[in-house]
This record gives sequence, structure tokens and C-alpha cells, in this order.
Amino acid sequence: MKKVYSKYKFFGGFGLLIGLNLLIGFASFKLLTASKISIEHVDLLNDSDARFAYTIIIGLNLLFLLLFITQSRFIIVNTIGITFINPLLPLLRKTRSWSDFDYYITVDENSRYSTYEAVWLIKDGKLKGRFSSYYYSNYYEIKSQIKTRRGGKKYFNPFSQFFIILGMKRIKTKPNKAHEQSFG
Repeated sequence: MKKVYSKYKFFGGFGLLIGLNLLIGFASFKLLTASKISIEHVDLLNDSDARFAYTIIIGLNLLFLLLFITQSRFIIVNTIGITFINPLLPLLRKTRSWSDFDYYITVDENSRYSTYEAVWLIKDGKLKGRFSSYYYSNYYEIKSQIKTRRGGKKYFNPFSQFFIILGMKRIKTKPNKAHEQSFG
């Protein structure tokens, strides 16, 4: 039984998310401790502008942490299934058997300067798992271990991708018969 462990791209999406989280964390710390909106200088109960600033700062921190947690999960793949592990809380893990998915598709996900291939694991028209070449240096090794039907390559515009990833839109395409591959 061969196990494949994901390897992060430190000069890719993983490194970018780490850098952004550190940067926003440091900037927030400085703003909240050594500026005019520090907790020592404002009355949060009576100053609505300070409450608004704190809400924006905390919201940005939570957004970047959420991106890190959802996009940079550690992955273990074997012949039985796939395990997604939370990078901040490793006890939070989701293990799925390959039979839990109807099929998988590959999708081109766009960044500002390039396009990266991603695998989307589909169940009942919903995205149930994904991993991208933007975050993992051994993406193709992980992809080669998938033991569910192949649904080919699909194209979605960035807005559709966003809503599918958030779970607000279903994938209406079925796997092409020409691209299907069955595993026993």
C-alpha cells in the first residue's frame, strides 16, 4: 500500500499564505498596540469609528487564517482514500474513501499571472475535496494516486469557481464517457 504525503510549495501558494498571515498579523499587532487606535487610546463602547476599524482588522485576520486553513491542508493519499489535515489544528482531519466520490475533474484555476491545474473531487454534483498545483510541489504524484472515475477537464469562469468552492453552486456536468476510468 503506497502512501503519498503532500509537499508544500514554499515559493507558491503555501508560502504566499504564510507570508500574508505573518504580515497581516504583525500589522494588526502594531496597529492595535502602538497607534491612535490602540486599546489604550480609544473607548470601544462609545467610539464607532474605532469599533469599525477593529472589525476590519479582525475580519482581515480571520479571512487570511481561513484561507490558510482551507487552502493549505496537508494531504495523505493511499489506495483506500484521501485524508485532508488542518495545518493549524492537526487533530481536525477529514478522511474519505475513494468510493465516497462519484468522479473527479481537473480544472484550471487562475491566479494573477498564471494558471494552475487543480483536482476537484465531486459527489452528487458538489465539490467535496480539492487540491491544486499552486500549493503542492508533488501535485502530479498525488493526482496519480486517485482511485475514482475521471471526469475529464472542465472549464469554469472565475465567478463560477468561487461559488462552487464556497458550496453555493452545483457542478452540472457529468463525466464524459470518453474520459471515464474505472478502478476496482
